[in-house]
Amino acid sequence: MALLKIEDFNSDYNQIFSGDSNIINLNVYSDITDEKIGAVKDILVDEHDGSFRYLIVDLGFWIFGRQVLLPIGRSRIDYSQQRIYTKGLTKEQAENLPEFTKELEIDHDYEERVRTGYRDSTSFDPIYTVDPLGNPIAPTVPYGPMALNEVAALSVPHTNERTINIPESGNPPFDRNTYRYENDPSLYEINEKDHPSLKSYSQRLAQSRIYRRKS
Repeated sequence: MALLKIEDFNSDYNQIFSGDSNIINLNVYSDITDEKIGAVKDILVDEHDGSFRYLIVDLGFWIFGRQVLLPIGRSRIDYSQQRIYTKGLTKEQAENLPEFTKELEIDHDYEERVRTGYRDSTSFDPIYTVDPLGNPIAPTVPYGPMALNEVAALSVPHTNERTINIPESGNPPFDRNTYRYENDPSLYEINEKDHPSLKSYSQRLAQSRIYRRKS
C-alpha cells in the first residue's frame, strides 16, 4: 500500500486536476471552530490506482511550516468558498498530529500513528483504545455495586471510557497483516457530497497514467 505524491504518480496531473478543481494550495479550516488550520501543500495517492488517501497540510509559519496528514475522508471540499474543512479536527488537535516530512518513510507504523491520532479524538467515531504502538487494549468494564447475597453483574461501561469497535471478522481494522484502507471508511471514504468529482479525478489520473505508459 505504498503512497506517492500526486505529481509522482502522474506528472500530467495538473491537466486533469486543474483550475478550481485543484485543491492544492486551498486553505484548510476547522468545521468546529471555523479557524484556519493551514493550507494543502500536496496530495498522497495510492500508487496502485491513484485513489486519494491524504492531504498534506502545512500548518503555517506560526509553528515553522510543520506539516501533517489529513485523511481524505476527514475533509470536506467547498469549491464555492475555495476552502477545505476538516471533520471534527481543531487547530490544537492538528498541532498534536505526527509530523510529516519529505524524508519520512511512509510505512504502516507511521500511518497507524496518524490514524490513531484521529481515532483518539473524542469527535470521531468509531473510537478505539490503543497502546503507543497502536495495538488494541481491552476495554475497561467496571463492576456494578454488589450487595450481600447478590450476584455480581457487569454494569454498562462508563460513557467517558473509549472502547474497541472490532468488526465481526475478528480482526481490528488496524491489524498490520489484514489492514486495508476500506477498513477505515470514516478516514478514507470519498463521497460526492463532501468531495465533488474527486473519485472521477482519481480514475482519470490512473487511466491517463496507463495510457502514457503504453504510448
